[in-house]
Amino acid sequence: MRVFVLLALVGMLTISPRAWGWNDASRMATIQSIVERGTLAIDGTDFHTMDKVSIGGQFFSDKPATPQLAGAMVYAPLRAAGIELHTGWSLAYYLITLLTVKLLWWLSLIAFYKALGYTGLTQSRRLLLTTALGVGTLALTWSATFNSHSWAASWVTIGLLFLLRARTGTRPTASAFGGGLAFGLAGGADIATLALPVAFGCSLAFDRWLRRRLWAYATGLALALAPWLVTNYAISGGLVPVQLVARYFLFPGSPWTPEQLTGAQMNSGAALAGYSFSLLFGGRGFLLYNPLALLAIPLLLREFSKRRRFAVEALATTGASMLIFGYYALWSNNFSGASYSIRWFVPLLPLWIFFCTRCYAGAGGSRWRSFSQSSRSRLRLPMSARGTHGPGSNTGRFRCL
Repeated sequence: MRVFVLLALVGMLTISPRAWGWNDASRMATIQSIVERGTLAIDGTDFHTMDKVSIGGQFFSDKPATPQLAGAMVYAPLRAAGIELHTGWSLAYYLITLLTVKLLWWLSLIAFYKALGYTGLTQSRRLLLTTALGVGTLALTWSATFNSHSWAASWVTIGLLFLLRARTGTRPTASAFGGGLAFGLAGGADIATLALPVAFGCSLAFDRWLRRRLWAYATGLALALAPWLVTNYAISGGLVPVQLVARYFLFPGSPWTPEQLTGAQMNSGAALAGYSFSLLFGGRGFLLYNPLALLAIPLLLREFSKRRRFAVEALATTGASMLIFGYYALWSNNFSGASYSIRWFVPLLPLWIFFCTRCYAGAGGSRWRSFSQSSRSRLRLPMSARGTHGPGSNTGRFRCL
């Protein structure tokens, strides 16, 4: 379809040609080390970063390794062809991002369009809602760099499609396996996102018919998580994620203190209330940067409270969203560090936006047309597109996972 061709062009034109900040550099350092030196240790790479852990006298990236392993698979033939990865503007960085994060963004939009086919929407409305997700939310912004949040959002979208296929009887065992695999690839890149495969796994367990396919879902999930767990074990000798071990960050010259590390201390009382509000509605508030989500969330809640067709998916999404938001509200203090809005919640966007299909119910789409003409809707594209010029441009001395 021409729309997806245009989205592909938009994708190619909205990729940063260089690493932004410590987060990005930490991932590129791992990719460079794997391909050029055959090790996960990032000592001596071209990329300077403080997003790292010190274990056994060596430095390693603190990021879950799944996206970096995919990036290394892309970089290896590039380097063989003479295209070297380096700091600053880099063709290798552009191509690695294009063939991993950005390609997944585009494929996830196709998956989202197909998922909307189960709602009964017309083709034109499915295309409108798919385009709204793709270019009108931070899904576009965070597909501009090599990061885990866009990666996770893409795999979550693909996982949703597989589980809808399973629930409607389309090769249910294979679809359940695919759903587990996709959610595992999301969780292997973004630890908090593991709440999603747990929530959707519970939805399968409580379904009498799909319960028999739970083994396939669990198998796919385990296979997808294996690369992250194996690399984590290779680095630390254990399965506890290195991001959660505070002492690994307290090396000589480290900019971090225990108070700055996500998960180290719990917020409470007025501080918790104020921080929670600011995560959503503050100067970098996630809902203010994604106005469509303001429409989607009430529709999501009504879906399961009214026990409508997608009540199971709505309940799983709501439960996982509350766990992810609650985790960061309770145990972080840095508004996701140096980033354009709150990147932690980007993987939830496709699930939320899916329930905007209810805008078309009953009134022939009048509510959608009313919303699309509002000032909030007109601001979505400029806000998301502006962020692609520097998703990590909001600087601050905070570490985020």
